This record gives sequence, structure tokens and C-alpha cells, in this order.
Amino acid sequence: MASSSQRKRRRGNGKRVIASSSSKRKRRRGNEKPVFAPSYLPNDVVEEIFLRLPVQAIIQLKCLSKQWRSTIESRSFEERHLKIAKQACVDHPMVMAISEEYPFKGSKGTLARPDTDIGFRTVCLESASILSSTLINFPQGFHHWIYASECCDGLFCIHSMKTQAIYVVNPATRWLRQLPPAGFQISMHKLISPPQFSSDIKSIFYITFVKATDYKLVWMYTPYTNDSDASGPNEKCEVFDFRANTWRSLTCIPSYQIFYDQTPTTANGSIYWFTEPYNGEIKVVALDIHTEKFRVLPKINPAIASSDPKHIDMCTLDNGLCMSKREGETMIQNIWKLKSSEDSWEKIYTIDLLSCSSSLSVFSDGFNWAQKDLAVPSTPLAICKNKKILLSHRYAHTLIKYDPQTKSLHLFLKCPRYRRFVSYFPSLISHI
Repeated sequence: MASSSQRKRRRGNGKRVIASSSSKRKRRRGNEKPVFAPSYLPNDVVEEIFLRLPVQAIIQLKCLSKQWRSTIESRSFEERHLKIAKQACVDHPMVMAISEEYPFKGSKGTLARPDTDIGFRTVCLESASILSSTLINFPQGFHHWIYASECCDGLFCIHSMKTQAIYVVNPATRWLRQLPPAGFQISMHKLISPPQFSSDIKSIFYITFVKATDYKLVWMYTPYTNDSDASGPNEKCEVFDFRANTWRSLTCIPSYQIFYDQTPTTANGSIYWFTEPYNGEIKVVALDIHTEKFRVLPKINPAIASSDPKHIDMCTLDNGLCMSKREGETMIQNIWKLKSSEDSWEKIYTIDLLSCSSSLSVFSDGFNWAQKDLAVPSTPLAICKNKKILLSHRYAHTLIKYDPQTKSLHLFLKCPRYRRFVSYFPSLISHI
């Protein structure tokens, strides 16, 4: 029969053996590479599963397999995922908020930084929850003078008139491409050095990002000139060719002067611009993005045609061209949608902000959405499932939802630094 001292030694030795074998296994695991179980599913089935995953999940999958990386980075996979993402956006719409971040962080005194950080915040339209927040560094600075295009398949064009910087970026994948400056940017820097932009420069600074067969950037503008005797329309239109990596000029531009203080709108395969009043009437110039031919809309709403261009606005709602006008006396803003035939308009919304309680029209940024002397209209961003309409304004740091049934305003999003809000959906499209 074993003594008590022998039993203790056995237990003690057993403990030491167990501890020793455990530490060896830990060391062995630390040196081993992770092993992933092979997928017994056919490749086409695996692709179908991947296609229905969010962009961020797909990006993480690229790190797990060379074969998966090759599949996910292929253009055919990106295009197939894009179709599903577009459909998902209908059921789960989103808004992107864009702003320059920390413009003077790391700079010396009042000198601007040589680079720029731009923040991209994705917001769910229905719940107002923040879905993602991304900060991307652009090597060439914008000097706190940023213009961002509308979203085109998850991509944005962001440029500056102060530095000739111009980029295409996908916030979801963090991919970006620097482009050569447009002729307009180059000419501005030749005439104004250093560029000191002021109110006497009346030209459109927004670029339109579209896709026909290939992706294009379109920039219609009025060239700046020091010639005070210059008169009459002198519009120019440049198109960026991504394959050739160069800008080219279009000819046969309609002989109308484009209204300078507007953001062009894309719908139904065309880009639209308001003109300055011509014989007391505003026209709408359209460019077919496939044929690159200009035309003038045959008929626009009489209330729009006879307006001051500063009191009207254009936007895209439910993939259709819409125009709105804020009445000077009643401050009621009506929104009309162009029918596909382009010969008639349908009123789809009436926004009566003066009927809202004053306490509900002024939010934390101090901007009064129902200000009586504010003729500049609000810009509709999207229509929600409950028929409420999401509104932005060039002077506001907030987004609001307007309920036409109860004539009430509700704060949707407060973004003190964010000044550009656009409808958005994430995609994998990169390397265009």
C-alpha cells in the first residue's frame, strides 16, 4: 500500500507533466499557421453567397484565400455585386455625409496642410443610425475648398478650385485615384495666382459623375476672364475619359448662359442644368450621357420658367428629375416630377414650413428652416417609406424629415462639420 508521501509525489508529478504538455501545445499552436477547412461547395455557389454579403464583410474575406481575393477583385464580380447592391438600396436607402476633417491639424500657423483628410459617414435613412464612418487621406490638399459630386455606383469625384486637386474615391473600399486637373482648373490658376475666389467669379464649380458604357466626369462651366467687355454665352463643357486619362472638350453647346449657382442633376440618362433667364424665361439644358448631344427641354413647369433662378432647385427623387420652387410670400415649396415623355410635370409634394411650430423649425445649429425671408429652397434628398421627405439646405448643418400629413419637422441628423449630403449605396467598384 503506497504511503501518503508517495501519493503526493505522484499527484505532484502528474501536475508537472500536465503543465509541461500544455505549454508545449501552446508553443506549437503559436508557431503554426491557421488552417482553414476547405470548402466543399462549388465555386459558383460560393460566389453567389459572397455576392449577397455587405461590402465590409467581402473585403475581410479577401484576406482568407488567394482564390477568394482573385474572385472578389475581378471586374465581373464587382459588376454582379453592384446590381444586387442597387436593388438592396431600394429597400434599405442610405445617405452619405462628406466633410473635410481637421483642416489645420499639423499645419504651421494659418498655412494650409499639404494633404487633406476627408470624412465619409454613412447613415441609414430609416433609423438615422450611423452605419460606417471612414476617414481617408488625400495626398494633395484641398485647402478647405471641397466640391463633391453625387454618388455614382458607390464612387465620388472630389475636387478643389484652389489647388487643382481632383480625385475619384470609393469610401467603402478606401480606393482612390488622382486625376489630371481639368482645363478649367488650370485656366483659373493662370488668371488668379494665388486663387482668391470671390463672389464675382460666377461659374459652376460642381462636376457630374455618370456612367454610360464607361464612367465619365462632365463639367459644364462659364470660363473666368479678366475681360470686362466680354458678353454673351461662352459656356464650355469638358468630359474626362478614364481610359485615356485625359479631359476633352465638347462642341455644339447650346447658346444659353448656364445659371452659375446650382448643382447639376442626373436622371433618365441625361444631365440637366438651369439657364439664366432668356427673354424672361428660364430654360433647362440637357446632355445625353451616351451620345454626348445637347438638347433643350421642350416644356418646363410655368412656375419654374418664370422664377428667379435663386428660388428654384433641381434634384433626383425615385430616379426621376424633379424641380422645386419656394414661393416668396407664403414660403411654400412645391416639388414637381418630370414624366418620362419629358412633356408634362406632376406635383408630388408641397412643403409648408411656416405651418410648423417655430420651436420645431430651429434646431441646435441655429438655422431656421421656416425663416420667412429665406428664398433659397430646401433640397430634397430622398423619400422615406412612410412618405416623409428628407431635406437638406446649403446653410444648415442638419438634415430634417418633413411629414406632409402632419406638417411637422423632425431632426434626422446633426453633423456640425458635414456640409455635403447625398444619396448613397456602397459598392466594390474600384480601379476604373
